[in-house]
Amino acid sequence: MKVLLTGSTGYIGRRLKHRLIQDENIDLRLLVRDKKSISSKIIEKVEVFEGDTFHKESLEKALKDVDIAFYLIHSLNRKDYKNLDKISAQNFLDMAISSGVKKVIYLGGLGVKNEHTSEHLLSRLETGEILSSSDKIQTIWIRAGVIIGSGSTSFEIIRNLTEKLPIMTTPKWVNTKAQPIAVDDVLSYLY
Repeated sequence: MKVLLTGSTGYIGRRLKHRLIQDENIDLRLLVRDKKSISSKIIEKVEVFEGDTFHKESLEKALKDVDIAFYLIHSLNRKDYKNLDKISAQNFLDMAISSGVKKVIYLGGLGVKNEHTSEHLLSRLETGEILSSSDKIQTIWIRAGVIIGSGSTSFEIIRNLTEKLPIMTTPKWVNTKAQPIAVDDVLSYLY
């Protein structure tokens, strides 16, 4: 089975990549912006395509003959990330359909659209809606709250706060309810 993994240099993508490499039944392919971000040991074991979801030509090459594609992409480090996330998801969906991909797996956030929804979460929800919008391809949309595990942003923020400020007056946002999930559980759901 040929599998394309996007977002393989991110927190979840790095861990998922190592799990997928271990499966002898999977022919793993990565789509990365910069091939230099992948270690030579990984490059020996997988196909690596350089490109991004904003260029349909690179997407077409990366998705050729793929059975399952993992979509673990976001544009948070860019100013106009909300619009870019929509374009990226639509391009990916269109090219996955035209390439005959059987299934797209997307990891998004928990939440609902309302006036209190953050821009970041709203973007994750809209990405999931786009990827799930066609009946021409199966999309599995896994939604997770705060993912906890060593190395995750959420984990490191909490660890740094407790190490530097063991006692503190907390702001109101700490009363926000969350449904945290362990990174190993998320990986088990993805694969």
